[in-house]
Amino acid sequence: MNKGKGTAKVLFVVTSCDVKGDTGIPTGFNLSEVTHPLEKLEESGVIVNIASIKGGKAPLDGLEDFNDPVNAKYWADTDFRNALENTLKLDDVKAGDYDAIFFAGGHGTMWDFADSPAVLRLVPEFYESGKIVSAVCHGPAALVNVKLSNGSYLVAGKNVAAFTNGEEEEVQSTNVVPFLLEDALIGHGANYKHSSNWSNNIAIDGKLITGQNPQSAASVGLAIVKALKINTDGNADSKPAVTPDFISSVSPALSKYTVEKLVGEVWERPGLSKHDRCIVSISSLIARNHTVGMPHYFSKALENGVTPGELSEIITHLAFYSGWPNAFSAVGIAKELFAGKGILQAELPSTDPLRLDKKEALPGDENRLRFIQQSIAPMSEGFAKYTNELLYGEVWLRSGLSSRSRSLATVCAMIAAGDIQFLGLYMDRAVQHGINKEEMDEVLTQLAFYVGWPKIVSATLVVKEVYEGIGK
Repeated sequence: MNKGKGTAKVLFVVTSCDVKGDTGIPTGFNLSEVTHPLEKLEESGVIVNIASIKGGKAPLDGLEDFNDPVNAKYWADTDFRNALENTLKLDDVKAGDYDAIFFAGGHGTMWDFADSPAVLRLVPEFYESGKIVSAVCHGPAALVNVKLSNGSYLVAGKNVAAFTNGEEEEVQSTNVVPFLLEDALIGHGANYKHSSNWSNNIAIDGKLITGQNPQSAASVGLAIVKALKINTDGNADSKPAVTPDFISSVSPALSKYTVEKLVGEVWERPGLSKHDRCIVSISSLIARNHTVGMPHYFSKALENGVTPGELSEIITHLAFYSGWPNAFSAVGIAKELFAGKGILQAELPSTDPLRLDKKEALPGDENRLRFIQQSIAPMSEGFAKYTNELLYGEVWLRSGLSSRSRSLATVCAMIAAGDIQFLGLYMDRAVQHGINKEEMDEVLTQLAFYVGWPKIVSATLVVKEVYEGIGK
């Protein structure tokens, strides 16, 4: 089934399991999770072969929607039907023949993907040779038990999306499947990307691309196309909006300090990760509406482990602390960046993601609530309402950004804006979210170059009191 005209080749893998365990209930692969990504790949000239665990005829799961025009188009295609009747046996496949591997879903995968010797052999070969590993819906069952050559699980520390426990419950299969995919991935260290049931949601972590459900299948296909293009063409390096030569034309000394001290020393100090340094910088830029630096630093953030979803959440969050106009300015810059890098909307947090546990996200929130009710509500009932119900009832609980990163962004924005009256309260929460004194030392050091020395002097006195008060 070589409809593609290009040189890139992708291997699709489907299940060979046609019954759900010992229940007698028929199952197989989900048709739309094959056809929708296949359409995106073939439109881009990619050659696709289809394999299954056992080879030969691949079973459908019986949930086919032939009113779906993409399904109908491929079901009427003789070559496609023939490929499903005569799938390659996965044991016979060589990773060297392909640029990417994609695991389609369907409940059958839950019985024959996770412990397949062929899967456990092939996936590390693809991944460790820099090739794309992708899956959708129940397809990530193939990733659950995969270990890399260093003995670690492939999914450990990676952003992963897959069929949720809630979706499994909705289709009444919680007690049918041999394990819950969400729990298994989290159990092996995945950073599980939550979204509401049946929403288009994908996670991209380097060469690992995963999607949550059938609604995400086309987006996974587009993401594979994008990744294949990156493999071929490479990434253009981001360039600072203001170059050293540009600065030197007016201030040679400032250019020297920028290159030698800010870039050469501060950004390389070991006390804070590059990921967190990027959050520090972009939060300060958004808080002060400094759009000149946003293109460079937003791009730098994506290059240093800040995901598009995290950047999206930071902009949303800081709308409440720096104002909607500042957030809109950041949206305009990020929109151009996302378009240039081919970042899909499905990579971003949904409007209604799963919520974090409130006790963990907002420790000691009863003190804040008491203050709002006693001091704010009598004067402004509306402000109190939106503070409690929207900012703290929704925004702080969104799962698209860790509580630690959310606290870091908030504290940096407050310092950047000179809002230190309640900085101590937010610092208390930041400490409870795991930001230690040594890390805060680096945060203040870096912020000095972006917001000015006077603001850091004022903020340091507040931060010092917070850490000195720990344990008292």
